Amino acid sequence: MPKPVYYEDLVVGETLWGDEVFVDPEEMMDYNRRNDPWRIHVDPDFAARSPFGSVIASGGFSITLLYRSMTSIYNNEQQAWEFLGGLSWDLKFSAPVRPGDRMRSRVTVESKRLSSKPGRGVVNNRLELCHQDGSAALAIDGVFLIATRPTEA
Repeated sequence: MPKPVYYEDLVVGETLWGDEVFVDPEEMMDYNRRNDPWRIHVDPDFAARSPFGSVIASGGFSITLLYRSMTSIYNNEQQAWEFLGGLSWDLKFSAPVRPGDRMRSRVTVESKRLSSKPGRGVVNNRLELCHQDGSAALAIDGVFLIATRPTEA
């Protein structure tokens, strides 16, 4: 059973790194074709003439990679954050994700406060999907609810 991580366990300013994920070219193209078939994502000849110079990952696939990497931080066999739900996202795509890239998530706890409702806290996080050189491909300023540590009855 994973150890629960509560609101009280999160430290403002703390940065956590997720596992590295490989951008598998076949998986990326399959996702792009099924879910986001813009020519920049599925047509190598067209994409070669674009400002990106090659096919790039769909934004949805990039977010999938972020989630995959973050699982090692907050939802795995060792620990599980007591997540209650997301409240908002402010998302920015700053650089393309390409086939063959090696990506990692970086999660920074920006701020936190107790909710007006008992048993929960509000946490502001910066979630980033980073290239192998550490530069961010996407960043999400997210706000979510996490359970507070239960009190003894």
